Amino acid sequence: MSIAKKYRVTSAAIADANSLERNTALDAGEKLIIPATQPQSETKRRLVSYRVRRGDTFLGIADRFSVSAEDLRKWNRLKSKKVGRGMVLRIYTLGGAPETSPARARSNSKKKPSPPAAGGAASGAAAANRN
Repeated sequence: MSIAKKYRVTSAAIADANSLERNTALDAGEKLIIPATQPQSETKRRLVSYRVRRGDTFLGIADRFSVSAEDLRKWNRLKSKKVGRGMVLRIYTLGGAPETSPARARSNSKKKPSPPAAGGAASGAAAANRN
């Protein structure tokens, strides 16, 4: 596996950070600076589906994913900047969605624990001994 792939940066970004020629061979044990972020021109956007939740606002969603409100509106072919709970928005973001999971249906009802069996385990053992 290449160093660039391992750290999810381009080899060009590593070469620039270390003042190396782009195709220079490295010696074993050589120390490198790995850039934490890449210039936007060197990164690819990733499509994320985001389901609007209660309390979300259009501008809040754009801010959460570090995208412009105008881009968010265009990607979703919205005429206004209004979003409703349950809508699924297409967002092209750098590096994926922060602090959120992919959009999927979620149940708001909480599962109630099932009541214990009548008599408990002791009566079951007693019934097994009677047979």
